Parts: sequence; structure tokens; C-alpha cells
Amino acid sequence: MSEQTSQPKQQQHLQPLIEALRDGWSKDRRRRRPAFLDHFKPRDLKIFFRCWIAVWVASLLIFITPSLVAIGSATFFAGMVLMILPPSGIVFVHLLGALSLFIGICLAWAWGVIVMKAAQAARPAAETQARLASLQQMAVAQANQTGIPVASAAQVLIFEGHMLDTRVTIIAFCLLCLFIYFMARLRASNPKTALTSLFGIIIADIFLNFIPLLPSFSGTLPLSLVKPAAIGVGLGVACSVLFFPRSTSHVVLDNIEDLLEHLKFPLALTAVILHDSDSTHQLDVRRLHKKQAQIIQLYQAIEPAMAFLPIDFSVGCWGAADVASFKEPVRQAVAAILTLLEFHISRLHGEVRREEILRKYGDDDPAAVIDIGEKGFHEVGAHQLSRVAELLNGLRCPDSQPLPDEVIRGLVRSTESALETSLEALSVTKECIHLVNCRRWFWRASAAERATLYERSQTALDHLRKTRSSFTCEVTQSLIDGYSTDGHLRDDRPDGLRGLVLGMVFEQHMSNMIDKTEILLARVSSTFHDNARTRLWWPLSLQYAASWLVAGKRAKAPVMAQATDDNPDDASDPTKAAQEKLRMSRKYRTKRPSAVGRVVLGTYHWFTSNDGLFALRMVIVTIALGVPGVIPHTAGFYYREKGLWGLIMAQTGLLVYMADFTFSVLSRVVGTVAGGALGLLAWYIGSGNGPGNPYGLSAVMAVLLILFVWARLYLPPNLLQGGIMGAATFLLVVSYSYNDTHIPQYGNPGVGYTVFWRRLLLVLIGVATATIVQIFPRPPSAARHISKTLSHTIRSISDHYALLLSCWGRSRAEGRLLAEPISLQVTESLVMLDGPIALLRFEFSSCRFDSESLGHVKELCHSLNRNVGRLLVLSDSLPPKFQERLARQTGLLDHQLIGEVMAVLGVCEQALKTGDAPPEILPTPLIRRSFEHWQLHLDETPMSAEAVRDEDFRRYCVALSAYLKFLGTVDELVLVVKGVLGEAHLVSEELLNLV
Repeated sequence: MSEQTSQPKQQQHLQPLIEALRDGWSKDRRRRRPAFLDHFKPRDLKIFFRCWIAVWVASLLIFITPSLVAIGSATFFAGMVLMILPPSGIVFVHLLGALSLFIGICLAWAWGVIVMKAAQAARPAAETQARLASLQQMAVAQANQTGIPVASAAQVLIFEGHMLDTRVTIIAFCLLCLFIYFMARLRASNPKTALTSLFGIIIADIFLNFIPLLPSFSGTLPLSLVKPAAIGVGLGVACSVLFFPRSTSHVVLDNIEDLLEHLKFPLALTAVILHDSDSTHQLDVRRLHKKQAQIIQLYQAIEPAMAFLPIDFSVGCWGAADVASFKEPVRQAVAAILTLLEFHISRLHGEVRREEILRKYGDDDPAAVIDIGEKGFHEVGAHQLSRVAELLNGLRCPDSQPLPDEVIRGLVRSTESALETSLEALSVTKECIHLVNCRRWFWRASAAERATLYERSQTALDHLRKTRSSFTCEVTQSLIDGYSTDGHLRDDRPDGLRGLVLGMVFEQHMSNMIDKTEILLARVSSTFHDNARTRLWWPLSLQYAASWLVAGKRAKAPVMAQATDDNPDDASDPTKAAQEKLRMSRKYRTKRPSAVGRVVLGTYHWFTSNDGLFALRMVIVTIALGVPGVIPHTAGFYYREKGLWGLIMAQTGLLVYMADFTFSVLSRVVGTVAGGALGLLAWYIGSGNGPGNPYGLSAVMAVLLILFVWARLYLPPNLLQGGIMGAATFLLVVSYSYNDTHIPQYGNPGVGYTVFWRRLLLVLIGVATATIVQIFPRPPSAARHISKTLSHTIRSISDHYALLLSCWGRSRAEGRLLAEPISLQVTESLVMLDGPIALLRFEFSSCRFDSESLGHVKELCHSLNRNVGRLLVLSDSLPPKFQERLARQTGLLDHQLIGEVMAVLGVCEQALKTGDAPPEILPTPLIRRSFEHWQLHLDETPMSAEAVRDEDFRRYCVALSAYLKFLGTVDELVLVVKGVLGEAHLVSEELLNLV
């Protein structure tokens, strides 16, 4: 592959990517700068400016005396709201987020008013009047002694608990804790309601803290926080509209641009692998998996934004319907290019795996492999590995076999031109989208520019069409020339059939990639030409906005992180609808418990589920940190030291699983310290030893807020809480210090360093309380949850496999139509586990699966899902004769092999769920069973030049590769599970040697 070949005429796209890729490999071991620093593109800077200006204007309200007096000491809360809900995305989605925020506030406000009425009604009116008279007398006495106004003295007495009554406290706590319980369940069950739950609980905490203290009804109690919250939301909406507004179509097209840029990587990787085999050893399969996951995540970001297109309001050449028409071509192009990347990953992984097994078992007697180890230890999976070693010189997996040099030279000549043409097509597609998307208002493209770009797109389209046919002919001829002698294909070489299959599989993947790229470019070019006039686009439908709010986890927002704490038991089986449609589902009569038993068990599971336990912990931590505020001896101290913020810190710190919680605790403490230090820096620079210069503080805030806004927007999601905590502490230190010197009142925490250490102490108290409640009686294990989720994924893959068997050989078009949604749903659920699996290293758990092993299982589930989905698609497009040949030669429809596959998948599913070790003897390696079928039908595989030229035969080779890879992945899954859990039901070594 390192031999120099003729270069194509144009290398302006391919060569720079190849050099960048090789340069990246050479620098792979060097420290790279953090990803959050790579956001200096104009688009990111516009978003940053919009968010920064909103937060800075909100902070200015702290230093304007009339606004500070009118809003109160919680003026800083406007900036906190903007840090929690920055105007960084689509205008309409930001409005939906603001709406959900105020839904939580209004619900808590309404419930708090009801609770206040009910609680105060529990105390007789005569007793209330008696305590008010006592309060008046004591206030007058203190005013005479201290010289302060009577009203201020009465206020101090109230906050010190003079009006406390046990009956009022109990009713307030019971009813408000009930509300907090349901808000916590709402937060755990539906991530879109996170803001509703958060602000609802904060407002409920205000009522919880003050209802027992107040002498009379006060329905406007939450106004101290509602006013700045409303101001913050208003500033966010105003900045979203005034500064670089972004519509849904704008965001979707931006995401498609990013996706197209990342899709160039697999093409450059293909060129490098073909050109230089020596560089392939530098490739890290894990790095390629990360790149693959990155492309999938970029595609996933498009999906929820696409759903908001019907309610899009925008100005431009393309409307919502035009942008929505790109969804299917983009999906097909992504699937085709990811298949090509998976082809390379599979080959590299197969080569590494093959070398490892041969190095350990290739020269050993398979019977002696069972008896291994100097100290008498029995190696886990040794029996299966020894049987795999026997097959490595036979047909194991076409994806792991090399090609002869003469074939590679032909592939380089043909593939290089195809890759260059495909990259040109992707670049032109991106330029068309960029021209329409980024030149909507000003500097609109001239007719000449549009005509030039359209002409380029048509030229690229013509080149793609010509390249596809020429590429197929040239690669086919290269394979025939490389594997033929005197005009006849030779199969006497050990790698003859396998190398030929590999070449045809690669050819089919490349042809499919070119075809899907052509479809995408044709669609974009046609839309670019037909819609050249800028116009105003109105929403097509407003129904989605309402349905989105109540659709639960099924409908996600474009700016919202994916939910990772779904209960696997509640997850829907993606194959059930397919089974119903194909009339394959069967109703079985099973014995059901009595109605009373079902009610009791349902109630028990509802309270003891992950959501229920999380809500219960929320109530416990609320009572633990709320009670000191309603005890006569500690009420005043609780109010003066702002104990309410400690309660809020504990509530917001609780999370569903322990790994997330541990990392959250670390990030929150670090964020608090960093935010407090910068807050002190801002205060002392802007005020020195004085009461605070509003002009100096405003200037300092403008500079330092850059750091916090940048961190809020571009830090990884797992550091989000730490970034918000840092910004909140920063605002608190500056705001409370300025309040103390300008609107002094009872309970002010002080100035500068005094505010910081009190804030830090409250955070530590809240974190400590949340940690105790999170750990006892048993910490919720994220590793156990992820293991269970992967177990359910394997069950879905088993159902997907059963659906494949039902469609194979029957040419059912429904199978192809149902395959992609099922595969996509499973893929999305697996990609969502990337973050939680990475956080497992911060968890202390009794679960035996760790971050590395679960990550390996997840990648194997990805491979199983992709290969079964590929086979299901081919069940419709592959001619019946080739389907029958594949089933006969590989045992695809053999009942014994089907039973063995199902049994092994079932064992792995249960092992992941329960943590029990699988049996030592299993019908593995499954690939050996398929090889035995192949040996019985060797004479049914005629290899001829006509067969190699047949496109259906290439599809047959793809199906063969996918099925063998599926079986090989199941075998590897067994070894991974055994490597973690060990083996059970051991048998004698003599019997193993005979098997």
C-alpha cells in the first residue's frame, strides 16, 4: 500500500485531510488543549456575545440604586437565572424553557398560598391575637432599649421565631414536602421539566421557611425571587431577538454543516489506510470509536431540532418544509459513511484480536490450553479461546483478512478518485447550505455567486454519477485480475475467497457511500436552485409546542442534554410494533396475580423505583435542613446565616445515581471556591476598602463574567453544575457585599471575605447532608443501572435478530422499513450511555462491572445492532436465490444454530442483569458452527468473473460479512462478560480436553 501511485488531477480536498490525519496521529501522545477552548468560530462567538450581554446587563441592576431598592437584596437572582437558562439557542425553544420555569414558579406559588391558608387556620384566632399582642409589647420594649424603629424590632422578633406554632409548622411541612416529592419525581422522570422542578422547589422552600414564622397571611411572599427571575427571562428573550437571532432552520442547517465536515474523516481515513499500511498500526480503535460516536451525536442533535421546524419563524430562502426535506438524504449519507468507517474499525479490531489469540494460543496444543498457569489458575474463557484459535486459519470473519498487494494497487488507483469526488460533493453541499444559512439578512449572495455555486454543484453531481459507474468497473476488474490466472479465478490460496469477499464488501460500501452522497447533493442543489428569493416564513403548526411539553422523554429539545437515567424496566421494546405489523406476535395465557396483589406490588414498585427513591431522598434532605429554621432557639440564626441557601444546595445536589453525584460534589465544591475567589477579586478591585464603586464594579463584572459565560456555554455537560455554582457564588459575593453597604438590613451576611466563607460553609453543609442521604441506606449504583440497561439492550437485539429470521428469505419490504427505526432507537440509547459510563470511575459500587468493561460491552452492542440491522435491510434488497444460498451455507436459518445464538444472548443478558457468572461450557464459538455449515457446501460457491461483476453478489458478500461479524461479536461478548464475572458450573479438565 505504500507504493506510489498516479495522483488524480485535483487533490485540493483529499490531500489536506490526509496530511491533517497523519499529523494528528503523530501528535496523539501530546497533550491537547481542552475542547472548551475550541469555540472561536464566528457562530460560537455570536452566541457567546448574546449570552454575555444578557448576564452583564442583569448584573448592572445590582449597582443601580433605584432598581436595587425596588427589586431587593435578591437582585443577583436575575443573573443566576440567565446562567441556568442562557439565551444560547433557538428563540422559540428559549421561550419554552422560560415557560417551563414559570410553570414551576406558579405551581409552587399557588400551592404555597393554599398551604399558608391551611396552616394558619390550624391556630385559633384568639391565640394568634394573643401572640401578636405579645409581639407588639416586646417590639416596643426592644425599640426603647436599642433605639431602633418598632417595626424593625418586630421584624427581628418574627425572624427569631416569636410566632412559631407546632401545628402550623407540621401542616406546612407535610403539605409542602408532598409538593416537593412530586416535583422531584417529575424532575427524575422527565428531563424537560428540570427547570419546572428546580424553581418550583425553590419557591416551595421560601414558603417552607417563612410560613411558620409569619404572623399573618402574605400571598406575595415569593416576589423577592419572582421579580428578578422575570427580569432575567425578559433580558434573555430580548437578547435572543436583538442580537443574532437564530431560528430552528438556522440551527438545523448549522448542525448539518458541522456534520458534513465531520463526515470527511472516514473518507480521509480510507485514503490513508489504502496508501500506507505502515500507518495503520498507529490507529487506535478506541479513538475511531470516539469519532464514530461524535458523528452519531452530531446527527442526534439534528433530530430534536427537526421536530421544531413546524413552529419555526424565520427569514431566508429556505422554509421549514425545505429544511425538513434534507432529513432523509442526510440520514442515508450518514448511515452509508458510518458503515464505511465501521468497516475499517472492524478490520482493525479483527487484526488486533487475531494477533492476540494467535500469540497466546496459536502454537499451543488446544487440549493443553485448558490446563494453564504456573500457579494452577484456570484462565477464564480458555476453552472458547482455544476453539477460536483452531478457526483462525479458516473462515472466521472476512473483515479481518488482508488483500493481496496487486489488488491493493488497483484499489488505490480507483478509490482515490472516488474519494476526491465525494469530498468535493460534501464540500459543495456544505457551501450551498452555508451561503443560504449565513447570508440571510445582510450581504446577501448575488445572482452571479448563486449561479457559480449552482454550476459547481451540478458539475460535482455529474462527476459523482460518472465516478460511481467507473469505480465499480475498475475495482471489479482489479479484483478479477488480482485473483485470476489465465482468465480463471483461483481459490487455491488460503486467503483467496476471504480476500475476494473483503474486496467486494469494500466496493459495495464505497458504492453505497457515493450513491447516498449523490442523493444528498442532488436534493440540496435542487432546493438551492428553486428557492433563491429571501422571504418571511411563518410557522406551519403550533400543535407541537403543546405536545412537546407533555410527551415525556420521547420528545427532546435541541438544547437539552439527553436523559441517561431512564428506568430500563420501563423502556419500550422497539420490536413490538414490528412484530405486530408482521403478525408475528403471539398472545400467551399466563397466570397473573390477583387484582389486590397487582395493586400492592404496583404501589410498592412505584415508591421503591429509582424515581421514587430519589424523591424520597429529596423530602428527607428538605426536612433535615428545613427544621432548624422553625425551631425557636435556631430560627434567628438560620435566617441570619441564610440557611435557606444551604437547603437549596442540598436539594439541587441530589442526583439519581451515585457516579453522577460523586462527580457533581467535586465539581460543585471546586466551582464554589473558584467563583468565590473571583468574586472577592471583583469586589476588592471595584471597591477597595470602600462601600463599592458602581462604575468600577460594573467594569470588573463585564470582564470576569466572560469566564463564567464561556464556561457555562462550552464546558462538558458533566461539568455544568460546577460552572453554574461558580457563577452563582461569584454573583452572591459581589451582590451581598454591595447590598450590605447600600441597603443594610437584618440578616445581611457582611462584606467581601465574610460573604465568601459563609457561602462556602453553606455549600459544604448542603453537600455533606446530601451525601449522607445519598449514601444511606444504600447508594444508588450507576454501574448496576447501566448493566441493567445494557441487558435490556441485548434483549432488544435478540428480538431484532428474531425479526430478521422471520423476514429472511421472504422478501418482506416491511423488514427494510422497520429495520432503520429499530436500529436508530437502539443506537441512540447506547450513545446516551457514553457520559454515564465515563463517570463510573468516580463511583464506589459493589457492582463488578466497571467503566472499561461496560464501555466494551456497549461497543459490542453497537456492533450487534448494526450488523443485524444491515442484514434486515438486505432481507428485502437481496434476491431470494442469494438469501437461500446464505442461509444454506452459513446456517442462518438452522434451528440448532438459532437456538444456540438465542441461548448465548440470553445468558449474557442475565449475567449483566444479575451479576452471576455464566457457565463454563457454552455453545461457543458460534462462528465455528457457521464454519461447519460452510464446509458442507463448499462446492456451492462458484467463483467466476461474472459473479464478481454481479452487484447482487456483492450484496451477498456484504450479508455474509455482516452475519459472520454478528456471530463473532456474540462470541466476544461472552468472553468480556466472563472476564468480569468469571465462569460457573466448571467441569473436569479431562472432559474439556475431549470437547
